[in-house]
This record gives sequence, structure tokens and C-alpha cells, in this order.
Amino acid sequence: MFYGFPRSNGSAGIRNTVGIISLMDNVNGIARRIAENVRGTELVTDLFGRKLIGLNHEMRLKAIHGMAMNPNIGGVILVTLHGVSAETFAEPIAAAGKDVECVVYQEIGGTLRTIERGTFIAAQMVKKVSGVQRSEQPLSSLIMGVECGGSDFSSGIAGNPALGHAADLLMEAGGSVVLSETAEIMGAEHLMAERAVNNKAAADIIDAIAEMEELARQAGVPDIRRGNPSADNIKGGLTTLAEKSLGAVKKGGSKPLQGVVGYCEPVIPDPPGFYFMSTPSPACESMTGLAAGGAQIIGFNTGLGQPSAHPFVPTIKISGNPATAENGPDDLDVSVSDILTGEISIEEGGQRIYEEILAVANGKATFTELFGTGQSTISIAGASF
Repeated sequence: MFYGFPRSNGSAGIRNTVGIISLMDNVNGIARRIAENVRGTELVTDLFGRKLIGLNHEMRLKAIHGMAMNPNIGGVILVTLHGVSAETFAEPIAAAGKDVECVVYQEIGGTLRTIERGTFIAAQMVKKVSGVQRSEQPLSSLIMGVECGGSDFSSGIAGNPALGHAADLLMEAGGSVVLSETAEIMGAEHLMAERAVNNKAAADIIDAIAEMEELARQAGVPDIRRGNPSADNIKGGLTTLAEKSLGAVKKGGSKPLQGVVGYCEPVIPDPPGFYFMSTPSPACESMTGLAAGGAQIIGFNTGLGQPSAHPFVPTIKISGNPATAENGPDDLDVSVSDILTGEISIEEGGQRIYEEILAVANGKATFTELFGTGQSTISIAGASF
């Protein structure tokens, strides 16, 4: 069990913040000022918000609604230009039982008045949600996303396997784990399919790969498998996408694959266990998907170092690279670099990570929370792979 914040839908947050969500790029500045004015809030901005169509429009709706409904969010303030857009998002959030308020620039009139009004609403909401106390919650209500970035030679043989062992420990205790980054399982998709509990889950993994490859072709990349790994991955010693993928999938542990969901779709762990979300590989886009899917915590392994995190989903930074652990102690919540020096086993490293997961779930801060360096990025189709 862990001590979390109970929600009306039966879920539980490991944080209890108010989300300041900008619905349009033209009010991002106003939303940012409101969030800066009130402690206990986290900012979610949108690079677009108008004139998106088709798949891009659908992904944006799912992303914003999903992030608003994340259990770590105790209340939501939607900042927008006009009332129509606010109503589109506010109604389903309110219907799900979560507090939501709208700050509409064209109705309030003027930047300063809008900031003033939003600040007052935010202060009231933070004061209200701060009255919710932590209580015992079952680990079956905890969903952890697993991520990697800045991968190098150490990722597949130390950091990712250790994170995978921690993932197994969490699932054995009743929790759930979500692996993401579709392009980074290319070359290992057959291994994922072999772990599937049924034919549908196996087929869904293969289909997710095929859909990502088709998006690449539509964008003018005939063979995405030749476009990876990235420059920093190559610098870190990785030679092919398949080599990277074989290391990347290890962070998801070894349990059976229960199901596959699309980008930003809710992860409903029935039964609890191992799931896959089809997302782009860039970390901020992938973590946005995990947050929208309901993950309350993220385990993030990095080889060369990677500073990104999600603003309201605590992101535990891990590395198995001794040089990275030495050079970036302010970035790493857990070092398992002593796996490579032979001082501890992968299992012992995984136990170390698992203990940190429980501590963060119970309220321990991560470095990225302390620095406030998290951000959300909603993907658009064809923009990145």
C-alpha cells in the first residue's frame, strides 16, 4: 500500500495539485502568470489549440481531458480565449466528478483582469484541495509509466534492466506498469507479442508498429528503422534501432502483456499488470501520453543524461552510467551505476529503484519537482516519431 489522495472515481493521487490548463496558444502567457502567482498549481500549455482537424484534433482532446482527469490533479482551471472552447472541455471533466473552473479572456476583458481573476480562482481551489489528506491506498491503484532517454551502452545492460526489475516488483505487489515509445520497440515487437495474454494484445502490438511506420512513410521517411538511433544514442555506443529496442523493452519488466492503448487513451488496469501505450519517442510527448492515460508516477532511465519530466507526474530519474552519476548528481534520484562496477546485481539495483518509487508515491520529492522543470507536449501526427 501507499499513502495517497483518494479521488471520487476510486483512483488515488500521489500528489494533490491544481492544474492550470491553457486551451489555446494565445493564452499561454496568461495561464503561466496565474500558475506563477499561486503555489500548489502546475501549468499545462498548448502549442496549438485552434484549427486542428482529424487525428490531431482527436489527440489534443484526449490529451487535455486525460491530463485533467489524472489522479494527481485535485482540481482544474481551464484558461481560454472564448467560452465555447471552455465548455467543450469543462463539461466532461465536471461530469466525472472533478472540480473545474473556467477563466475566459473575452468574457473577463483585458490581460490584467484575466490574470487577477484566474489568480483568485486558483487560490480558492488550492485552498480547497489542500484539505484532502493522505490515506492508505492499495498498490493496485498505482500506475507507473516507464521511460528512457539519452540512451547509451549502459541503458540496456544496467539502467533499463534494473528499472524493469523494479517494475516487476511493483506488479507483483499489485500495481501496474505502462511501457511507451513505439519506435523504440521496433525490432523487439515479436518479443512483446510473445508476452501477450491473448491474440488481440499480440496483434495490437504489431499494428502499433505498422501504424507508426506508415506515419513515417507519409512524412517522407521510407524506412524509419534506418533513421534511428539518434545522434546522442550513437555517441553513447548504440549502433542500430534493434539494438536500442532490445535494451529499451527491458524497462517494462517481464510480466505478461495485458493490453495495448493508443496515445493519451486511459489505461484501465483490469487486471493490474503490464500494458503498452503507443506514443512518439520524444520524452515530453511520450510522458504527456502517460500522464493523460492516468499514470501517477514515471520511472525514467537515462544513460547520457536527460532533464525532461512531466509537470505533475513525479518523474524518478535513474542511470546506470557511472560517468553520468558522477557528473549529474542533481539530476538523478537513483543511481544504479554500481551494477557496471560489479558492486551490486541488477536485482539489487531494481530493489533500490522500487524503494524510491514507494517513497515518491508517499510524498518524497524528485529533483525535477524541486526545480520545476517539467513540461507537457501534446504530439501531432507526423511531427515526430
